[in-house]
Amino acid sequence: MREKDISRLLTDEYAERILVATQENARSVQEISDKYDIPIAACYRKIHELEEAGFLKCAEIVTTPKGKTMKLYQSQLRSAVLMYQDGVFKVKFDFDNDRELSGKWIELNSSNGS
Repeated sequence: MREKDISRLLTDEYAERILVATQENARSVQEISDKYDIPIAACYRKIHELEEAGFLKCAEIVTTPKGKTMKLYQSQLRSAVLMYQDGVFKVKFDFDNDRELSGKWIELNSSNGS
């Protein structure tokens, strides 16, 4: 994951709402959209970004009473620590699963013109 992507996800209001919504219980896109006041199209886009970045996963696929399948999403992020030191922002994530990024400080360089 690129530093720019991490920084953008950390400051995105919809991403924050989705991670909060899925912290304890797996939820569908529709449920997240309805309960957390996120437009459905934006909710799908943000969930896709969070899933690609490893912050969210499809925990279960269920079948609705009408026979349609529906994905339920669960946050993989347990904690995030942001630090500013000597002119550099750094972040450290802890995930439920063993991920390469888990427990490592990542510099969020904004001075590279991105």
